[in-house]
Amino acid sequence: MRDVDYEDWADFIDAIIQEHRPDTVSILELACGTGKIAMFLDELECYEITATDLSAEMIEIGKTMAEFRDMSIQWDQQDFYNITLEEQYDAVLALFDSINYILKEEEMLKMLSSVARVMHEDSIFIFDFTTPAHSEFVADKLNDEGVTPDNIRFERRNFYIPSEKIHVNEFELEFLDKDKVTVLRRAKETHRQRIYDYKEMKQIIAKSDFDILAAYEDFDFVDATNKSERITLVLKCRKNQ
Repeated sequence: MRDVDYEDWADFIDAIIQEHRPDTVSILELACGTGKIAMFLDELECYEITATDLSAEMIEIGKTMAEFRDMSIQWDQQDFYNITLEEQYDAVLALFDSINYILKEEEMLKMLSSVARVMHEDSIFIFDFTTPAHSEFVADKLNDEGVTPDNIRFERRNFYIPSEKIHVNEFELEFLDKDKVTVLRRAKETHRQRIYDYKEMKQIIAKSDFDILAAYEDFDFVDATNKSERITLVLKCRKNQ
């Protein structure tokens, strides 16, 4: 994520909120990671933000950074398949193609049902996902290796399997001592993402209690098409109306 411009991304999300639900106050972010988007939205001083992630470690990092910057973000560990919060929010977010980690249609519908429970009649749900066009474009461009500032040597290999619509990222990691000489331990991570095309995503949403209010291409107010590489959807829940 080192090349991501979180501030620009947050500005785009803010613009979407102002377009579709301008009186939004409360925001729930799902799969927030370390909460960088939540922090940039908090700097706008017009939202009350709850940032959640399945990883307690990610939440702790975000909470520490936010407290250092005297931010008022609420933090909670939550599984977006089973959100246990009692509040209802004006806007719910799931960004950074976290939705692509949902590998099966039934799991996608379960997530949508869980989100609906924390929305009221005027709420909107904003999420993005990458498409086959994106995976085909980046498949031979994301292979990388190097050493991070915190002394982790990594090798990244990625490939796309069109027949399965699965994009795989594999990381070989070596945790080095402070002199970056001795390997203290090794680890491997494998990330598998389901790559949905726009038509397939619309078909899944049609089986849920949600309607699509808007679909934007990349980070612009341009209508998404089947050729878009990244699509940001704005949904409204019929069940709560």
